Amino acid sequence: MSIAAYHQTIAESDDPRKIEYRVFLRITLALERNGSADWRSSDLKDALWRNLELWNTLRADLLEDGNALPEALRAGLVSLSFTVERHSQRVLRGEGGVDLLVDINRAVMQGLQGARQPARELVTEDLSYGA
Repeated sequence: MSIAAYHQTIAESDDPRKIEYRVFLRITLALERNGSADWRSSDLKDALWRNLELWNTLRADLLEDGNALPEALRAGLVSLSFTVERHSQRVLRGEGGVDLLVDINRAVMQGLQGARQPARELVTEDLSYGA
């Protein structure tokens, strides 16, 4: 989903959290579906690209002055976006799997539904993946 399409979908929705949840769900399912594929797989690369695009869009939104999320949450999510970027590069080099990316996305999805896992816990967990 392009950045413009993401913003348009959010703007047209009564409940942005549900839309964000569905975007995360689609991308996470694609990562899971292609997670066991060879790192050179075009389907895996497509899922990784879509995930990176989502996280880059989120990062840009989180860094906007008008973002209404609490500062600590914004900082944690921005940090996660960089974790997603670094780990995606590892996967694209054949040096890791998608499990961390799926875990991060699932945690964000839980947060969108009201259940919360602190972002700092996920960033700390990154140190144990593929180290």
